Amino acid sequence: MQKCAVLILSCDKYQDLWKSFFQQFWKNWPDCPYPVYLGSNTLSYSGDLKVKTILSGKDIDWSTSLLTILKQIPEEQILFWLDDLYLTDKVDNKSIEASFSFLNKVKGKHMHYRLNPHPDGLTENGTYGIYEKGAPYRVNTVGFWDKKALQSLVLPGESPWNFEIFGSYRSSYMEGFYCPMNKIFDYIHLVEKGSFFFEAVEYCKKHHIKLDTRKRKILMSENKFFSDVQAMYFNLISKIPWPIRLKAMWVMRKLFVSY
Repeated sequence: MQKCAVLILSCDKYQDLWKSFFQQFWKNWPDCPYPVYLGSNTLSYSGDLKVKTILSGKDIDWSTSLLTILKQIPEEQILFWLDDLYLTDKVDNKSIEASFSFLNKVKGKHMHYRLNPHPDGLTENGTYGIYEKGAPYRVNTVGFWDKKALQSLVLPGESPWNFEIFGSYRSSYMEGFYCPMNKIFDYIHLVEKGSFFFEAVEYCKKHHIKLDTRKRKILMSENKFFSDVQAMYFNLISKIPWPIRLKAMWVMRKLFVSY
């Protein structure tokens, strides 16, 4: 087995999620064979001996904290995850190991954790999708990463959203960006801009997952509706081959933008 680890990136402001996150993590991945790291700023998680906290120090910005944390991880490949993505079904170790092994075999840089956006091509056996150089969003914050490649693409001063956009541009000279053609994880997204999704809170109540709802506001259904519409729009647009999208944008600019 190659040197792999799981990194759950968090920060001090999200410490209220840690206990319930790891309860769900171990419930659905009890036989995780990799070291598990929690990245935070100044606060450590003492509720689980199987989890090692790595501290970045003062929260300057998202990417600066990430770079500081990555320097302290000895493993060469990382499954990068976020603290507000709660696992909801059993994780298959064979699928995880196959993903790490594939990246190692092809000297890949990054593989998404899901089929999004639509890839530009397929590997020979059709198991994984391939993102070409220049493809928008070929960089996704979470997923399987070659640590050195991740470190080379992260710049101080960026948010995760900036990183996915500009990191994709910076990756244009690199080969080795993929996605799985079949689902690897089932999860629920709990938080957006510091507030709980209403539906996520209801899911947690139904499945007896304890959340401290005193710490965060709860977004009502209409907020989730707009988020879902945005996601649906992105998923729809991403199915159009990106060279066609870029050409269409160029034509639109020529037609409607005056100088």
